[in-house]
Amino acid sequence: MRIVLLSHYYYPEVGAPQRRWRILNDHLRASGHDVITVAPHPHYPYPDRDRFFGSRVGHGRKRVDVRLGGTWDSGVDGERILRVPYLHSGSSMARQLLDQTVSASGAMSAVVDRLRGKMKPDVIVSTTPALPFLLAGDALSRLLRVPHVAEVRDAWPDLISEMNLVTGALGRYLPNALTEALEHRLLPALLTRAQRRAAVVVVTTDGFKHRLEQRGVTAEVVRSGVSPAELEGASGLTATGAIPVIAPAEESSKHTGLNLLYVGTVGRSQDLSTSIRALARTEGVRLRIVGSGVDAEALKDDAEIHGVPVEFYPQHAGAELAAHWEWADAGLVSLSPLDSYEFTVPSKLYSLMARRIPVLGVVAGEAAEIITGTAAGEVARPGDVEAVAAAMTVMRDRIESGDAFGQNAPSGLDPREWVIRYASSAAMGFEYDRILKQVVS
Repeated sequence: MRIVLLSHYYYPEVGAPQRRWRILNDHLRASGHDVITVAPHPHYPYPDRDRFFGSRVGHGRKRVDVRLGGTWDSGVDGERILRVPYLHSGSSMARQLLDQTVSASGAMSAVVDRLRGKMKPDVIVSTTPALPFLLAGDALSRLLRVPHVAEVRDAWPDLISEMNLVTGALGRYLPNALTEALEHRLLPALLTRAQRRAAVVVVTTDGFKHRLEQRGVTAEVVRSGVSPAELEGASGLTATGAIPVIAPAEESSKHTGLNLLYVGTVGRSQDLSTSIRALARTEGVRLRIVGSGVDAEALKDDAEIHGVPVEFYPQHAGAELAAHWEWADAGLVSLSPLDSYEFTVPSKLYSLMARRIPVLGVVAGEAAEIITGTAAGEVARPGDVEAVAAAMTVMRDRIESGDAFGQNAPSGLDPREWVIRYASSAAMGFEYDRILKQVVS
């Protein structure tokens, strides 16, 4: 089977979408499929290629020609990548959307120019969070007369209105009536039509699958898979961006209090400001944030205003990130208090569970149910400062007393066992292989 993947994010960039499709690409190729990834030249989370390759993330990576679209490249494992143009995006929502639109348009042109005739794919797979790629996959599916598998990793299109994305990106340039129509009716309707036309929409949670099915969308659940290196306990950060193994709590250096580590995107969706304000109501809890995003500077101001112990570090990889996890007693997983995030499970939760790292989850819905069902850590309501402070205090006391996590889990599975069964790379690859064969047959 020839599979064409359309994605705005791919290796050597570091992040959840990049890690997911690096793992899936390896699995599908090992199963005998021909996979061609169509993606922009690497630049995320930086606005341009030069800053990416000059960063710690891109250090030592191979540069590829950015002058023309449709440039062939080889991945680290020899996979074929068709690189397409991008826009120097900047940090604003409008610029990021333009970047994604330029790349999605380039992906469509590259597929039409390079992958017709003998190179025609058997199936098109598009993946969000870049929404223009969903529309590109829909258009190419109809043009080439091949099935479209639309991967929707978050609760799209619901998040468009809940996060006021159109207002945030274009509110300064468009009348209020138009932004409201785009946000609440036109864009959700456009994306829902594309989802209904897809052979199947792949989501990452049961709750969102049921919501889409109520709209007449055919949906399947494929959870984000933890890499074999994480499950095997390999030390250090793998090339896929996985969380490194750390020593169990009883073997780590003794200290009082709780060292809490957040690694990942620092943006509106994560709502880390609630955790920072909660620190002001606790004692003995230290927070370290490793990552980048549009909220980074505002969070630094919050920490200074509230006088709380928060350390900020840029995005790291390799041994530098491993050192942060050696410092940590627990990992923080946080989402903002939006209704749709009850149907979202951050992939970093599975990585923490696989490594038996205790979790402080500022999450609701399905993510909270997984944490409590596996006894993986403590849960607090998103956006509730008092609840987060209380959970931090409980977590601190449990860490100080040497309390074990993952025992006597209500689900009957400890965190690692749960991940192996439902969220391992093997489970993810098996489910994707089944779905692709089903839609092509």
